[in-house]
Amino acid sequence: MRILLAEGSGRGFLNQYSHALALGLHEAGERVRLVTGRRDELADWVVPFEKDACLADGLAGWLCLCGQVKRFNPDLVHLQWIDHPLAALVFLRWAHYRGVRVIYTPHNILPHERRWLSLPFFREIYRSLDRVVVRDLHLGWALEELLDTPQERLAYLPGSPNPLALPDFPSSFPPELAGCQPGELRILFFGHGSGRKGLGEFLEVMAGCEWPEQLHLVVAGEGVLAGVNGDLLGRARARVRISVLDRYLRPSEVSALFSQGELLVMPYRKQCKSPLTDLAAAFGVPVLRSDRVQGVGFQDGEHGLTYPHDQQGQLTKILQDLVMYPGVLEILHRGLAGKTAVSDAICKLADGHRVMYRELQASFNPLPLESGMVGNTVGGGL
Repeated sequence: MRILLAEGSGRGFLNQYSHALALGLHEAGERVRLVTGRRDELADWVVPFEKDACLADGLAGWLCLCGQVKRFNPDLVHLQWIDHPLAALVFLRWAHYRGVRVIYTPHNILPHERRWLSLPFFREIYRSLDRVVVRDLHLGWALEELLDTPQERLAYLPGSPNPLALPDFPSSFPPELAGCQPGELRILFFGHGSGRKGLGEFLEVMAGCEWPEQLHLVVAGEGVLAGVNGDLLGRARARVRISVLDRYLRPSEVSALFSQGELLVMPYRKQCKSPLTDLAAAFGVPVLRSDRVQGVGFQDGEHGLTYPHDQQGQLTKILQDLVMYPGVLEILHRGLAGKTAVSDAICKLADGHRVMYRELQASFNPLPLESGMVGNTVGGGL
C-alpha cells in the first residue's frame, strides 16, 4: 500500500506518534511518506521512510498536502491533525473524488479554541471520513454519541509508542544539568508551563518538609515556572536541591532527561489526558499523578501511583514514603522494565493499522463528488 501520513504541528506528542507509526509501517514493508510541520523537531533523526516537512499553518498547509497527494498518488491519506475544519472538508471531498481513502486519528475530538463554533464542521467531517481511529474508548463514545460519527467507521487502535525511547535515538544531556551522582534520587516535573499543572502546590510540599540529601528535583520545560511565586521557589530550594530548565528542550535532551529520571510527578489541578504518562512508561519511569491526570492504559500500582488532587497531605505522605522506602520505587521500576519494548510496541501499532487499511481498501466504493460520502464500510468497529 501507498500510505501518506499527515501531521501538521511538527512538535511534541503528535510528531513523535506519527514518526513511530510511519517507522512501523515502513518496517512492515509498506510504502509510507510522512508529511509534517515545517518546524519538525525530529528533523535531525535519520529515518528510513520518505518524509517532507512542508506543512504550514492554515490554508497553505492544506494546499501543500494536496500537492503531496498528486505527487505521491497514495491509496490512502491518514491525518493526524486538522487545524482548519472547512479546508479539511474540501480536502476530504477532493480526495474522495480522486479515489483516495481518508482516515483521521483525533488526538482531541474538538480544538481547544472556538470549540463550539467549529462543532458543526467537525460533525460533518467525522460523518464523512472513511475511518476514525480512536486511541481511547471514551473518545469513541464521545464521537458516536455527541458528534454522530457512524459506529461502523470507528476503529479502536490503542497504543502510544514513543520513538524517543528507542535505543538508537539521539541523546544529549542538557548542558546546564549535571549527570546523576551515585545514590541520587532524581524526580522530574516536565512540560509546557501552566499555573494549573500544580507546580506551585508541589513546591509547597517541598518547602514544608525535610528531605534527604540525595533527592534532586528537576523542573524542565518551556515556560515551566508560569504562575510560580519566586519566593516559594526559594523556600523550596532551602529544603531540597532543585534544578530549573525554563526553556524548550530538544527531543534528544528529553530522551536523556527521562533516561535518568526515577519518578515523574504530575500534580495537575486541571483535568487532561496527557501523553506524558506514555512517555514515562516508555522509559520505565513511574508516575506520581493527581486524579485529574488521565492516561490511556495507565494502571495504578503498575505505571505509578495516584492521589486525590485536593488532598495535598496525601501527596506529601506518598512522596515521603517513596523517598524513605525506595523499595517501592524499585518494584515499580521492575514492573515497567518487564513491559513490551518500544520497538515491539511500534510493530504492534503498525500491524493494527495495516489490518484496518486493508479492510478499508477491500471495501472502498467511491461515489461521485456531489454525493458527499462513500457507502458504509465493514470491519474495524469498536
